[in-house]
Amino acid sequence: MKSVEKIFVSILVSIALTGCGDFLERVPLDSPSTETFWQTADQAELWVNNLYNGLGDVDDCRFEAFSDDAFGRASTGLNNIALGIFESNDPDVENQWNYRKIRESLEFFENIGRVSGISENKLNELSGQANFILAYRYFRLATFYRDVPLVTKPLAVNESDIPKSPKAEVISYVLERLDMAIEQLPVTWPASENGRITKGAALSLKARVLLYNERWDEAWKAAKEVMDLGIYELHPNFEELFEEAFNNATKESILETQYAQNAREHSLGRTYNYRSIDGFALIQPMKALGEAYPMSDGLPISESPLYDPSNPFLNRDPRFYATFNYPGRTMNGYTFDPVNDALDRDFTFTYLFYRKYVTDFVRAQRLTLYKNWYIFRYADVLLMYAEAKNEVSGPDATIFDALDLLRHRAGLPSVDRNKYSDQAALREFIRNERRIELAGEGLRYFDIIRWRIAEKVMNGQFTSMEVPGWLPKINIHTRVFLPAKHYVWPIPQVAIDRAVNLEQHPEWK
Repeated sequence: MKSVEKIFVSILVSIALTGCGDFLERVPLDSPSTETFWQTADQAELWVNNLYNGLGDVDDCRFEAFSDDAFGRASTGLNNIALGIFESNDPDVENQWNYRKIRESLEFFENIGRVSGISENKLNELSGQANFILAYRYFRLATFYRDVPLVTKPLAVNESDIPKSPKAEVISYVLERLDMAIEQLPVTWPASENGRITKGAALSLKARVLLYNERWDEAWKAAKEVMDLGIYELHPNFEELFEEAFNNATKESILETQYAQNAREHSLGRTYNYRSIDGFALIQPMKALGEAYPMSDGLPISESPLYDPSNPFLNRDPRFYATFNYPGRTMNGYTFDPVNDALDRDFTFTYLFYRKYVTDFVRAQRLTLYKNWYIFRYADVLLMYAEAKNEVSGPDATIFDALDLLRHRAGLPSVDRNKYSDQAALREFIRNERRIELAGEGLRYFDIIRWRIAEKVMNGQFTSMEVPGWLPKINIHTRVFLPAKHYVWPIPQVAIDRAVNLEQHPEWK
């Protein structure tokens, strides 16, 4: 808790030191606020603690609604990406274009040399964390916008109008900074520093960067380095991972965005929960996601004799029950009833709600959850290893072993080696396993974009499930994904308008 409290205090203090706004309109470095700040190691740590505000957080749940996995209620604006109606002035497009933590990370490296008496170990620890945040923020920019301005040192105002750099150049810079972070960061921190970035987190980010850019051979090796650290393992109980009691308290966790009661709380319960329990039903899982989960015998619903279409909630993969609330299920004393309860009926579009992250939610507690948000957990590393290794060499024993860890934790049988003996079949299995293991964690949108399957899974009419005599089919909406345009986001118009050298992507002109 000590580290969490220090980080929260640092965020508040640093607002006065750094101001706000886009990197390309920053104040000069010789302003009085920075001139008097960089004197002690404690001040440098305060600056680095503030950089943690640049990590993803529970707001990344909105990416679920951008994908085929979930529906966002129209009044929230969450549907714009999924419907293909977003433009360069869309709020999400504008909000993700954010250079603030990049600027602050670069200012750290510009000023750390002014701090006297700092030990080499402390300097490495602080630099490793700053390098990670710098790489993380550039990786997010390049993932959304492809080619972006690459700024590698603090700029004066008259230097800040610069053109885009190719994505490959940005990713090279990201990997360069991550390699520095991997060398600088410790494998573990003392318990008093829970929540800090580690070597394993930097390696995990490196694996994700490489995976997203189809550098398969490097990606599986980076994931294997995380596995070889020997300090991570799957938590035995999947559902417990998403309960507040297990914040920073499981060997599966690699990096979590920190929340704490009376310090920093969030409202994911409002977003994910159904109305009769005082949720706002803002993001609801889609039919296809529910159908992606196998039965308890490990077979898909299309193959298993256990599947009963008149009650599709029986005999499912245990992760199904840890991930979803569904009709007839009770949580914290309230039963989700979209047939007879007017609140649930009027605000239900898919008949499913996420249970992950909100099992501690109680009625009238919409804004006071403090379950941490995972940036990386070991299950993701195993899936990255399996995917990348399969793309390099096809099925092998190490891939099946990694996947079996996930299956066995869920109480399912081992992966059928004969059924998935060729690369294409195993690829589809891994993709589905990734979908169901990580559902609700904000990653699916990026997967369907990098796999170039979005035009297949995002176009057409989306409906709810249907159970005759119980749950009538609901027509939700019709989605449009234009492959010639929507695989890259436009640069925000506001950024174009205040620059001369920054040009819009050709897809969006």
